[in-house]
Amino acid sequence: MLRLVSVIFFSAVLPTAAQQSGAPQAGPKQTAWPLSLRDGLPKQLPGYEAAPTDPLPDTDENDMGVFTEVSRFFQRIESPTVTRQFRLVVQDYGKDKNLEPEIRKAVGESAKVPSVEAKEVKVAGLQAFAVTDRSGGNPTTLVTVVVLPSRLVLAQGANVDRDTALKLIAAVDFARVAATK
Repeated sequence: MLRLVSVIFFSAVLPTAAQQSGAPQAGPKQTAWPLSLRDGLPKQLPGYEAAPTDPLPDTDENDMGVFTEVSRFFQRIESPTVTRQFRLVVQDYGKDKNLEPEIRKAVGESAKVPSVEAKEVKVAGLQAFAVTDRSGGNPTTLVTVVVLPSRLVLAQGANVDRDTALKLIAAVDFARVAATK
């Protein structure tokens, strides 16, 4: 169901403290968990303005379990009546979770809705699911990339079609997202 995919993506905010590693180090500062999850997300996207600040890591729960998430938000204002927004999120559900079957089921349910296009795709060689809802006129696209069985990269594009969303999410450093501990 598109609702489950949306629940995966949108959640209530319960901020947790982000901490820096204690000892000073040469070169760039190393970020600590969970803020380090954001290290694989791009700080800029071509043609989009980044939000001036990023939200703190959040912990929440949905139908798939308890997760920690970090995100970045981008937008492009093309005219007084046309704005495109794009949000990138990393969600981590802990070591013992396998999310792909639940996501596959939710995407399959959403594909039954007449105004929804759902497609399995590969992004950077990883299993991904793209769902575009056109019921409101302007497309809303959700892309879910399974980086690890328990770690997802999600993208939500308001007034963004599937092909554009897939190009934008390709800017994520998926290897770095996977390696983050």
